[in-house]
Amino acid sequence: MRLNFIYGFCFFLLSSAWNLPTVNAAVIYSAPLKGKEFQMGNMLKWRTSEEINSQLFIIEKSIDGVSFEELGVVNAAGLSEKTKGYRFLDSSVDNDKAFYRLKQVDTDGTASFSQIVIVKRSIKNQFMVVAMTNTTTNDNFKVTLDALKEGQLEYTLSNLKGEVISTGQKVLTNGLVSLDFSLADEQEGIYKISLKLEEEVETLVIRKIDDEIKKKQNVASKKQEKGG
Repeated sequence: MRLNFIYGFCFFLLSSAWNLPTVNAAVIYSAPLKGKEFQMGNMLKWRTSEEINSQLFIIEKSIDGVSFEELGVVNAAGLSEKTKGYRFLDSSVDNDKAFYRLKQVDTDGTASFSQIVIVKRSIKNQFMVVAMTNTTTNDNFKVTLDALKEGQLEYTLSNLKGEVISTGQKVLTNGLVSLDFSLADEQEGIYKISLKLEEEVETLVIRKIDDEIKKKQNVASKKQEKGG
């Protein structure tokens, strides 16, 4: 105890003499990290009641519970005295069990780790959305699926009111398959795409807008023409 006191007192004197900056940082969790399985992946949630100089939450994942790799990043509030909820979806789920933890990083670069949570999956994914074009479009939308099982996929395009615009079916074989949806004749607004294979359902939300870019002059091209 005496040694710790002397060390702290010396650090205080050095900080005062050299005018070293000190940064207060803290994160208080009102709800710890939790995970739950869904058809589309594992959903991670946590809440904080207070944050001081917080910067990032780095989500780390492990298959064996020992070796963790960075999965994604969520920006922290920075300064907050109110309850703030966070969530992150791990859609790259291909194991029956996964371990997750948070690496919380402050603005001064210091970091701390949360408890580790385990998510065990009982729902078997039969297909996964692996790529898609921009979800804000004026014309067409394309989505690419990775089929893990053979079967007949049913798909539906509907508007926000639930009115069906188009439906269709696609025979899936193991591997990649692409689907195209046209919004060229539809009004601006929010649309939903439902993909169903047996009991598994995936939903995508897209937005139709007018193509304002084509109506504007290409200023960059004109400048280049003048320079040439």
